[in-house]
Amino acid sequence: MILLYKKSVVTVDVFYFLPDYTNILQEFIWQTEDVVPQYPRVHEFLNYWKDNIDAVISEVIVVNADNHEYRPVKSTYTIR
Repeated sequence: MILLYKKSVVTVDVFYFLPDYTNILQEFIWQTEDVVPQYPRVHEFLNYWKDNIDAVISEVIVVNADNHEYRPVKSTYTIR
């Protein structure tokens, strides 16, 4: 069986807190191009974070921008 892997834009949303401020949940958003579905760059990034950054990861959300069906916007609204 031949598996084809393709690159796609991936957004990684990391929720973390600093060890001294455990009550404050912070967010870091990172976007890259990665191979779906293995995500080697995302794994490399998270391993780097774990080894070199003194922040504890609470949650990670990974979203890829694959070829989805797009619909044109019919109207826009401004909220003031």
